[in-house]
Amino acid sequence: MESIENLANKVLKKADMAVEDSLLSAMNLPFFSALRWVERQTHTRTNHAQMLVGLREGLFLKEFVVHTQSVRILEIGTFTGYSLLCLSEGVRSVLASRGIKDIRYGEDTRVDAIELNPQLDYLINGGLQKAGTAKLVKVCFGDALTVIPEKFLDRKYDLVFIDANKRQYSEYYNLVYPLVEPEGYILADNVIWYGKVNESANLSDSKSQGIAYFNKLVESDQRTEKTLLNIRDGLYIVKKLKKNFI
Repeated sequence: MESIENLANKVLKKADMAVEDSLLSAMNLPFFSALRWVERQTHTRTNHAQMLVGLREGLFLKEFVVHTQSVRILEIGTFTGYSLLCLSEGVRSVLASRGIKDIRYGEDTRVDAIELNPQLDYLINGGLQKAGTAKLVKVCFGDALTVIPEKFLDRKYDLVFIDANKRQYSEYYNLVYPLVEPEGYILADNVIWYGKVNESANLSDSKSQGIAYFNKLVESDQRTEKTLLNIRDGLYIVKKLKKNFI
C-alpha cells in the first residue's frame, strides 16, 4: 500500500505540472478564470489577501481530491472561496471521469463549506457560479463548532479541509474525526505557521499555541497515518486508518 508521504509527493508533482499548464494554455477555462476573479476581488475587497491558499496549493487540493477519488468533502474556513473552487473542481473532475456530467449536491456527492463571515457570501458564490460548480456546493455561515453539531453530525466525508481559526484546530479535528470515512483524509493548512511553532519558538500568542497543540495532537494520534507537506505555510495530511475507524 502506498504511504501517505509518497501519495502527497506524487500529487504535488502533478499539481506543479498543472501550474505550468495553467500558465501556458489553460487560463481561459472557467475554473482558472474563476480563480483569477476571486483573487482579484479578494485583494480589492478585503485586507487579508494573504489568507488565500494560492495557485500551487489550490491545484494540489484539486489533484488530491482527484487522486483519492473524494466526492464528499467538508471545508472549515472558506474565506473568499479560492480553496473551495479547487476542492469542488476536483469533485467535478472525479464525476466526469465516471461519465457523470450533471453535477449536483446530494447524499453521495457534495461539498459542504463553513465560513464565519456572511459578508463574504458574494465572493464565495460569485466564484462558484463562474466556475460552474455552484450546484455541487452548500455554504453555511457561522462558527464551525456550532454549525457542525447542528447540521453535519449525521454525515460522512471522504475528505475534510481545515483552514479556519488557528486557536480551535484541535477542536475541529476532534469534532470531524468521527465523520471521516475509514481511509478518508483530514487536511489542515498553516501548520508551520510562519515558523512560529518550531521547538525553539516562544509561543507567546494564542494562534501559535493553538497550532502547536494541534500538531502534537496529530503526531500522537495512533489511529492515523500522517505527513507534513512543505507547501506554502505547511499542510498536514492525515489519513484515518481502516483498522481504527471508531
